[in-house]
Amino acid sequence: MKKILTMAIATAMCLHLGAKDDSTPMYKNPKVPIDLRVNDLLSRMTLEEKVGQMNQFVGLEHIRQNSKTMTAADLKTNTATAFYPGITDKDVSKWTEEGLIGSFLHVLTLEEANELQRINMKSRLQIPLLIGIDAIHGNAKCQNNTVYPTNIGLASSFDTAMAYVIARQTAVEMRAMNMQWTFNPNIEVARDQRWGRCGETFGEDPYLVTQMGVQTVKGYQRNLDTDEDVLACIKHFCGGTPINGTNGAPADLSERTLREVFFPPYKAGIDAGAMSLMTAHNELNGIPCHTRDRKSVV
Repeated sequence: MKKILTMAIATAMCLHLGAKDDSTPMYKNPKVPIDLRVNDLLSRMTLEEKVGQMNQFVGLEHIRQNSKTMTAADLKTNTATAFYPGITDKDVSKWTEEGLIGSFLHVLTLEEANELQRINMKSRLQIPLLIGIDAIHGNAKCQNNTVYPTNIGLASSFDTAMAYVIARQTAVEMRAMNMQWTFNPNIEVARDQRWGRCGETFGEDPYLVTQMGVQTVKGYQRNLDTDEDVLACIKHFCGGTPINGTNGAPADLSERTLREVFFPPYKAGIDAGAMSLMTAHNELNGIPCHTRDRKSVV
């Protein structure tokens, strides 16, 4: 929870949301150290508001468009464009206004990002939203942004300095669209060419993946102290060799392989300061990577 609020407050520093007179709550005062601001904000939050900060929803336009066209069968097979049956854009807007949503994804325009922040500023504590997006090779989902080579193409150059430059420019273009969080770099080590997401990765060599991943994290974030920096997200922890190459399928890997091949890029990414980590969609050696629900473990 503290890390989520640290991310949000870092965003607030760049959005200039707080007043600067003596009546300003400590958590809104950009002159106060972030750890003190986080503690002050936590002391003011209800349990419901704290849980709300861990909620991430797709954008309002995404809900409006896909709820009109997607069938029940589509929802079972196409999670990338899914929405929430029974939940409308008005419901999500209301929860945003109540401070019960912490972040959004699939927000593709500056206008919608700004509108969501305006709605959110009606909430009691006015904790800024985090707008996240899969800016994997440039902010390519959004119009009029620069599209760069995919990660696998970039890795083939062995040019770690270029990885930094691309991440840096992507961050600048994201922030121009009021987006603060990229779900990249994908630092899975690709060991099965049948896996459809190999193109998102930096390839099969742990050393190269590590070096490219570290420079990408640094390029996005720098010191997270300007309005041209974004939060990096290293993903997907862990097991980028799903059985039969099917995305989301179980992975079966020995402890030695995990420690020597798959873990090093994540250790390096964390050491480089990556502010977030996405768990994998699959299970690893019979244990789901994204839950500790024992009922789901066969």
